[in-house]
Amino acid sequence: EITADVALHPGHTWARMEKDGTVAVGLDDLGHRMIGAVDGIELPATGSTVEQGAAAVQLEAGGRRVGLLSPVDGEVVAANPASARDGSAPYGDGWLFKVRPTRWARNAAPLLTGEAAREWVEEQGRKLTMRLAPEMALAPAMHDGGAPVHGMARELDAEHWDEIAREFFRTQE
Repeated sequence: EITADVALHPGHTWARMEKDGTVAVGLDDLGHRMIGAVDGIELPATGSTVEQGAAAVQLEAGGRRVGLLSPVDGEVVAANPASARDGSAPYGDGWLFKVRPTRWARNAAPLLTGEAAREWVEEQGRKLTMRLAPEMALAPAMHDGGAPVHGMARELDAEHWDEIAREFFRTQE
C-alpha cells in the first residue's frame, strides 16, 4: 500500500521528504514485483548529484538489467544497497538512496500522491497485463487483479524484458 507521504514518479520510483530534510528515493511496489529478486545493484555514489528523470540506479535480476530514474534533483547523501534485494517494505525501509534536494518544490509538483498515485499504479498493472497477454503465458497467472508475476524479469526473454523495461521504467537503454 502506498503511504500518504510518498510521491510517485512515472518511472516507478518514489520520493519521500524525511524529517531531517533529505529525500528518500525508492522503487515502487509494482517495480519490485516486476523485477523480483535483485542479483546486483549500482547506486549513485555519496556526494554525486542526481537529476529528476535521469538514470540514477541500475538493477540486475536474472541476467536482465533495468535502469531506474531519479524522481528528484539533489546531492546523494546515503545509499541503501540491501533494500533492493529485500523488497519487503518498498515504501518503508526499502529506500535506495537519499538526497539533499536542490529543487524539492519544483520536483514534487509533477509527482503523484494519494488517490492519484494508487489509481496510477492500478492502471499500470492493467497496462502491463494487457501488454503481456499476447506474448506469453504469464498473463493468465495474474489472477490477483492485474499484479504481474513476481520476478517476471526472469520469465521473459531478453528482447521482451528490454521492451517492457523501457516502457514501464521509462529508460532509453
